[in-house]
Amino acid sequence: MMTQSIEEIKSEIINAQKTGDYLREYDLAQAALELSPNDEFFQYCSVLALARCNAKQRALDSFYSYKLHLSDSQYVRALEARILKDLAFLTLDKETLSTAAVTYHKEFIKTGGHYSAINAATLYLLSGDHRQACELANSAIEISRQDLGSQYFPLTTQAEAYLLLNNQVEAKKLIGKAAKYNEKNLQTRARTHFQLKLICDYLKIETSILDPMLPDTVIYYCGHAFYNHCPLNKEDERELIQQIEAVVKTNHCSVAYGSLMAGSDIMFAESILKQGGELNVWLPFSIESFCEVSVRPAGEHWVKRFNDCIKGANTVTCTTESEFLGDGSLFNFCSDVTMGMAIMRANSLHTKLMQLAVWDQNTTSKSRGTYSNILKWRRLGHRSEIIPSPTIFPKQHLHKSNANYPVTIREPHAILFSDMRGYSKLCDRDILWYFNELQPALASVINEFRTEIQHLDTWGDAIFLVTEKASTAAKIAIALNNAIAEIDQSNLDLKDPLLMRIGLHFGPVYKLYDHLMQCFTYASKEVTKTARIEPVTPPGEIFGTEPFVAKLELEGEGWANFEYAGTISSAKNFGAFRMFHIRTKYKPPKLVCSLN
Repeated sequence: MMTQSIEEIKSEIINAQKTGDYLREYDLAQAALELSPNDEFFQYCSVLALARCNAKQRALDSFYSYKLHLSDSQYVRALEARILKDLAFLTLDKETLSTAAVTYHKEFIKTGGHYSAINAATLYLLSGDHRQACELANSAIEISRQDLGSQYFPLTTQAEAYLLLNNQVEAKKLIGKAAKYNEKNLQTRARTHFQLKLICDYLKIETSILDPMLPDTVIYYCGHAFYNHCPLNKEDERELIQQIEAVVKTNHCSVAYGSLMAGSDIMFAESILKQGGELNVWLPFSIESFCEVSVRPAGEHWVKRFNDCIKGANTVTCTTESEFLGDGSLFNFCSDVTMGMAIMRANSLHTKLMQLAVWDQNTTSKSRGTYSNILKWRRLGHRSEIIPSPTIFPKQHLHKSNANYPVTIREPHAILFSDMRGYSKLCDRDILWYFNELQPALASVINEFRTEIQHLDTWGDAIFLVTEKASTAAKIAIALNNAIAEIDQSNLDLKDPLLMRIGLHFGPVYKLYDHLMQCFTYASKEVTKTARIEPVTPPGEIFGTEPFVAKLELEGEGWANFEYAGTISSAKNFGAFRMFHIRTKYKPPKLVCSLN
């Protein structure tokens, strides 16, 4: 990325903004700021991307750090009010909503723009000040009608104002008109839809009025592979492609997540690219190995189609850095992570979500494959669209036995590594305190989850543990952080308090016998990866990888919040990975409209 020019990065940022890929937007902005640290456009994009990926407070801190509140641009200055609005929307606290409303109102008085007017109006409405809301809504309508620029924002301003005034007839007309002006900018439409939905919920207006604004669907696709032992004839293939393309078009499938096995996967990917959608490919191991194992056996024409999809994809990510080694569990793990990423993306855009699957209705294999993925998806309560598959013959073992493959197989688990900032500076008296006072508090946390922990090891201040579920590891991490925050450290001879650094990952691991310790342990390249992530985690924070938060999402407990932290280089040059802050989710109260 660093070899790119400023203009190339700027162009990519604009494309990322249009598709709602806030992860890439932030990384690109950070790369640009390394080349040009004082460039206001890239500072603005960096802050905006943080706000979009739910790191609202970090976004506000960065806004002031870059001194963007002193900008000559009203659009840059307006970002302050936008972040305050986002923070208000997180809690729906009336005082916070009112503060954000006043900030927008001041900007409106200064600039006279309809953008500030309508945002102030909506925030006043949600805070309970209906008189002020209606006055500003009417002002926004008059001003926006005089805006002769790009019509999306003037039209959405009018639609929002009429919705706020409960004039549903005019609002519906304007929503339909506005949506036609921004068909290719999913992120902007998603944000507009979210704000309009808040008004609908508050005023108890049926949200179907908003459907034209965001018809888009995020999909997770899966289906049968067609290899030489179960070939697909030309006629069946043409018919299947037509069905896939029809479903993709009918459901406005704008963003897709899936793999690229020869057969259904590649057909789905080709259909998404053909219709101008965004393709995000996840593979269970390296591109080259995956092609040899899961594509080439079907024939060289599938290899060409595979490579074309790779070139056209928005992102291509491998769920593990590990080798294949004949381990079929990696495919199932990849499917889980891909499902979780699709769910996360749909949640971030507040848009529709569905699974598209090519399936032959065979229900005999519940542990792996297409049917397994359908069952997992439906258990989470998400919609599935099944496309009938041509007859699949009984599968032979695709991967020939190889004498070089080990007999021992890996299984995906959650991995936690932590250490204590400041531990190495403890004197002997304070080390006694650590083991006699703090460690018992940490042990009491561990004891609550003891039956769910597959492995636990410590050395000095370090903790290494393995669990089956991501949610278990995340709960342990949060509880450990809370325990150290609550303990009295006033008698320690330290300038700064002890704080934990916690790194979380999910990946395939071996259960192995440790001949030195004479007990079982867990090890793999993914364990090493987690150990390299933990040292670069900020003290007091909990960082998780993409596979970890995807699994956390897929487990469906819904209590955790993820904030994108950027692509972070790990310790000892082990690699750079997309990382997320993990925190407990705050559930805001439901606002009730009262016109009395």
